[in-house]
Amino acid sequence: MANPVNFDELQNGFYNALSTGLGYQTTTPFQIVQPSPPLVGGVGADGRLWNYLDIIPPATLNMNTALGAGGNKFSADYQGVLSALQPANELFPTTVGTDCYSAWATARSKSQVGPSGQDFQLWSYGCEPCKAKARQGAIALNRDNLDPVFVAQNNAMPYQPAGNEPITFSSDYATMLQLLLAAPSRNFQVSQGNWQTDVSKTWTNGSTGGFFGLWGGSSSSSTLSKKFATSGVALDVKMANVLPFTASPGIWFSSSALGLAYHNPNSAPWDPNSTINWENTFGTNGNMQRFTTSLLLANKMDITVTSVATYSETEQTEIRSNSSSGLWPFYSSGGSSGSSTFASFDSSGHMTISITSQAGVPVIIGAIVEPVQSYLGGEVEAAKFITETFYS
Repeated sequence: MANPVNFDELQNGFYNALSTGLGYQTTTPFQIVQPSPPLVGGVGADGRLWNYLDIIPPATLNMNTALGAGGNKFSADYQGVLSALQPANELFPTTVGTDCYSAWATARSKSQVGPSGQDFQLWSYGCEPCKAKARQGAIALNRDNLDPVFVAQNNAMPYQPAGNEPITFSSDYATMLQLLLAAPSRNFQVSQGNWQTDVSKTWTNGSTGGFFGLWGGSSSSSTLSKKFATSGVALDVKMANVLPFTASPGIWFSSSALGLAYHNPNSAPWDPNSTINWENTFGTNGNMQRFTTSLLLANKMDITVTSVATYSETEQTEIRSNSSSGLWPFYSSGGSSGSSTFASFDSSGHMTISITSQAGVPVIIGAIVEPVQSYLGGEVEAAKFITETFYS
């Protein structure tokens, strides 16, 4: 243990300290989320929370959403996979014809008709291309809804990005907040010169991803960032409550259909003519190699960072003027609702950073990342049964 020799090592030391402070083992697939945003309640709170569960995370120790990480969305990639799968013996489209099917699909995407045969029959009386096929179409749709691929495609139709409805998860903001306020506290400290900076044995084998320097948007290799990181830093973290929050995707998602696709590489139900295939979905460079299964949320944070470096008046002014962008280690914007960030200096030019978050306003500090082989591993027997039943 020693003082970091650059900002990268300081960030690695923070990862190890936070992971250990939260009670995780070295190999636990824990990921820091930066910037760490307070999640204020009110209108749209559910969606703001669920947006983080909709992220396909990179295989890195840090996920900096401001630097582009997290732009790959679970819901969009999942719908892409569904578009590349073929139901086993689809009857409904041929039974009702092209014009009726197109009208029904449009109505489904706008949540104007439900997924069942009965829903179709009632709706079809008001749709000219479908009137004559109301009964036959209802029977065919009910039959096709027994096929796990068809029913997954059917259930996903109303939801974004293809449809109009926002995606949902099983637990909402109010439930999360109730659980968080009852969760245990977490506190840890790192004294100057006692940073553990080796991350080679973590779940990413040392791949860290991008991160800022001293303040949000700054470079980790800037002169001030290097001075801060290498001159001696101590950290004191107190969190009144910390919750690993887990929620399952709503009706728009089918683990059976995705598991069927995962466990049948380059064979049915994959459409051989689709540009989306097993390799570019689940393979080495695929877009669905891992998933965010839990978010780590903190309540009432009180963080103190002390730097023994001596900062000139000019440097102090520069740091203060940029502190509104958030300061290391969480980069919660100084003016954001629910949190505050301040940098102060003593008469010798030594800096103290104080970061606090308001009680009852959760802050996302990290996530647990699960690889596809374990996320869909439990679907192997179901996939085998479905393949034998529908595709043999």
